[in-house]
Formats: sequence, structure tokens, C-alpha cells
Amino acid sequence: MKSIEFYSDFRTFLADFYAEKKKALSGFSYRSFCIKAGLNSPSIYKEVVGGKRNLTLSTISAFVKGLGLSERDGRFFENLVLFNQAKQEETKQKYLAILRGLRYRKPQKNIPFHMYDYYEKWYNPVIRELAVAFDWNEDYAKLARAVVPAIKLSEARDSVHMQLRLGFLVKDAGGKYRQAAPDITTGAEVNSLAVRNTNREFARLGVESIDRFAPSQRDVSSLVMGIPQSKLPILKQEIAEFRKRLVAIAGSDEPTDAIYTLVLEFFPVAQRARPKGENDEKVG
Repeated sequence: MKSIEFYSDFRTFLADFYAEKKKALSGFSYRSFCIKAGLNSPSIYKEVVGGKRNLTLSTISAFVKGLGLSERDGRFFENLVLFNQAKQEETKQKYLAILRGLRYRKPQKNIPFHMYDYYEKWYNPVIRELAVAFDWNEDYAKLARAVVPAIKLSEARDSVHMQLRLGFLVKDAGGKYRQAAPDITTGAEVNSLAVRNTNREFARLGVESIDRFAPSQRDVSSLVMGIPQSKLPILKQEIAEFRKRLVAIAGSDEPTDAIYTLVLEFFPVAQRARPKGENDEKVG
């Protein structure tokens, strides 16, 4: 089976581990695992895999023993459990940072959590576009100045090197850069957490663009409308189709001379009053 660092969900890892052991050892069972782990409940493994039960710090240690993990893989498993079970985004970020630090440093075809590396900085997608948009001749200062607002030379260099390493950019024999689409192995939870960080930064840049650019260079507007909840999926689909149409229009053979970002924000600002509950605070 895959190394544990290729997993972004500890329950999936446990399910794969059990299936692998059962195939290799006919005598392997939930009970035999619990005996090795020093656990009294023979059903705990199945309940955890099924999402009916969480692991505590003490049961995490027992599972590490039962799984026969090395010290490093045991630490990865512990932090993966804490990451998956965390409720607050700040806590998830904390454990995600630890997990990223526990990755093996040897080259690998697919690196778990690599999407977080790409989305961690708002300018990485911008650099990916700029790198192929004009001839910057390995002048990272020139590349950095082309970003708005400008970033540091070291940030531009690190971004290019990271994207080359992970496969977002490739360099041909002639020294030209082109974009590539690497395989995505990170779980949806990690992707969502990473993309939310980037969306926050682009939303902030959108606010700043009102003062940074003349109206002729930007389009910032707002629309407030009342909708029935039944129409929400249709409206979200329309937004998705609108984005696709913009990409199709932009993807012409004409040379690129500017990189734009589009931030669409569609969210409720008022909802029909709910029946007052005993935990509701009074207004006024």
C-alpha cells in the first residue's frame, strides 16, 4: 500500500491498512489488531474507520503501536488524526503545517499536500502566468516587479523553483517556460483549506484595487438581490459557466500583456427571520 504520507485522511489509511493486512495474513482481524495495540474494545477499529468514533491521544498511541509504525510515521499519523478531527480552521492550519514538515525530502512523483505549497502564497498563480507570458530571461527582479503589487526577488525565485519542482511549470530545451498540470493527490479537505487562504488574499487585493487602479483598468461592482433558496444551485451554476466563458474568451492566440484576476463573491447578507430560540440574543 501507499506510504502514510500519501494520505490526507487517516480513516482511509486505516481502511487500506486493514485490507492489505487481511490479504497478506489470513489470521489478521480487528481482534488481533486490538490485542497487539493493547486495546480492550475489538470494535474500535471498525468504528473509527466508519467515522462513528474519534481517536483520543491515548488511543492514537495505541493505534500507532498496533499499526507498527516507525517513529516518524507514528508522528505523521498522530498529526493527521488531529488535523482531520480538528473543528477550527486555525487548529487545522497548525497541524497541516506540522504534516508538511514531516514529508520525506527525497524526490517523489506525487507529494501529499503539495497543493497547499502552491496556494500558500497568492502570487504563485500570478507567477505561473507571468513566467510564460513574456521573456524575462531568468531576471527574477524583472519578474518580481511585474507582479502588482510587486514582490521580492527572492519570492519570485522561490515561486518559480517550487513550481518547477512540483510540475506546475516546466522548462524546455530552449530555456522557455510552459505550464503543466501535475497530478493532484491531496485530499479535498487540504485543497479547500489552501484555496480559502488564497481567496482571502485576492479578496483583500480586490479592495485595494479600488484605490490602486483607475476605473478604466478595473471593474468593481456589487449587486444585492432577493432570491428563493431553491434558485441558489442554479445561480451558482451560472457563475461557474460565466467563469468558463471568460476563460474561453481570454484563451486567444494574441500575446498576453497583462495578468488579471477575477474575484466573484456571492454570499447572503440577510435571511428570513428564524423562529426565536432560547439561545438567541436580543437585538436592540
